Parts: sequence; C-alpha cells; structure tokens
Amino acid sequence: MFGRKRKADRQADASPTDAPDVEAAQVPNQADSEETGSKAAADHEATTGDDAAVSPDADEIDAEAEDSDSSADDEAEDLDDEDAEAALDEWAQFDLSRDWRDDGPFDIDEVDLSADDVKRVDLGALVVTPEAGMRIKLMADPASKTVLHLIVENAPQSAMQLTLFAVPSDSGEAAHIRQDLIDHTENAQVMEQVKGPFGTELRRVLKASDDQGNEGFVPLRDWLIAGPRWVLNARLMGQAALDSEGKGPAIQLEEFVRNTIVRRGDTAMVPGSVVPLKPRDE
Repeated sequence: MFGRKRKADRQADASPTDAPDVEAAQVPNQADSEETGSKAAADHEATTGDDAAVSPDADEIDAEAEDSDSSADDEAEDLDDEDAEAALDEWAQFDLSRDWRDDGPFDIDEVDLSADDVKRVDLGALVVTPEAGMRIKLMADPASKTVLHLIVENAPQSAMQLTLFAVPSDSGEAAHIRQDLIDHTENAQVMEQVKGPFGTELRRVLKASDDQGNEGFVPLRDWLIAGPRWVLNARLMGQAALDSEGKGPAIQLEEFVRNTIVRRGDTAMVPGSVVPLKPRDE
C-alpha cells in the first residue's frame, strides 16, 4: 500500500498550475448497439416403424441422413462453443496474470491525498487530475439528471469517456463487462481483443452516419480496469483510438487514467450498474 501512496505522491511533479473548469452537459443516452439475437440449436428426431425390416425404405434412409446431418451440426456447434470458451478463458487469464493497477488507477483506500498539494477535481466517485489544456465534461441522463460519464478532451478530435461500474468483490468482472460490450455491438467493421496497457483491450470500428446521412466510421478502444468492487471503463475515441501504438494523444489519456482515484463508496448497488458522479464543491 505504501508503495502505491508514494507513486500517487509523484503526481505533484507533473501537476498543472490551474485545474480546468468542469463543464456539465446533458446528452441522450448512447448504447453501443442493440442486442443481437440469440441462436438456438434445433433437435432432430427420427422415428422408425414398429416392424423391423431387412432393408430400410426411402423414408428411413432420409431419417438416418437427417440424424447424421444433425449430429454433424451439433458437433460443429460444440466445437465453435469450445473455441469461443477457450478464447474467453485466454483473455480472462491474461487479465488475471498480473496487477494491472500497480501504477494506477488507485482505490481511495490505497492512497493518502492529504500527503501532497496536487490540485485535483473531486467528482465524488472519481477524483481526477487533468493536465493543462485538457477539457472535461460531465454527461448526464436527460431524464434523471444523474451524471453517468466523464468526458476528457485532450486534443482536436481526441477524447476519452470514463464510466465506473459497481461489481461484486469476485474477480473476473472486467471480462464479463467486456463480453457484454461485444455481444451488444452491431455494425462493427472491426472487432478484436488485444493486449493493452491495463490488460485485455477491446478494439472496435463501428459503421455510423451523421444527421445528413453521410456514412463514416467510429473507432473505439475500451480499457476495463478492475478494482475492489468496481470496474473502470476508459473508452478512447477519435484520434486517441487510432493511436494504437500510444505515441500520440493516447499516451496522455493513459496517464490521466493512471492518476485517477476511485471512491466507489459502501452503498449497495446492483452488479454492473453505473456509479453516478457527484461533483463536490471545493
């Protein structure tokens, strides 16, 4: 714990002189996509007559052929399911292979914020340290007025969305949320899982169109970082999502995530629900 506190203290060297203003905005909820339909396998059952025959008739031959085809289809589906489970296990194991939060983001119980004079922005569930030139916005549900997301803009056409999820204390929840994103994604031109700075990274390129009907593509990169009873989803958009090598705007946003402090709280919440943000007066 003390080592993590020391790393948090080092933020003072790179802290901005003046923290940027927080801009509140109400926007419509945007889902990744609608649910895709689930596919169920059909069971084929063949019946034969009561009397045994030396040679099967045409109907019996057709029934046997259907049984054979059904068995082959079932075996193929079993292999597909096994391959999918093996891939899921591979990335889940990669997530659990090390402590991806060794350099942040930190839980509030892992740091001592009073040990330095770094200027931070306290949003309740998230305490962030924007760098000079960054612009941050709060996205609220238009109906409930509840703030659900934090948007960080660090360059033209480069941004990141932070969303905090409440989860049980059991490990593996980041993989479950990532799989849910995959299952609910439509119009994906590209979708793959790769090794990222916080474990498994989900990369997607979605087909989209604007209000005038002009078609284009939306690149997204999702980092899902598991902490004690929380998962932080950092979604890179625009130029940051295209910066897959981390040599451009993405590296600054990665540092922003590492300097983030999570204050999930003790309130009981439905697993997978979004922890709302509540800006605190300085």
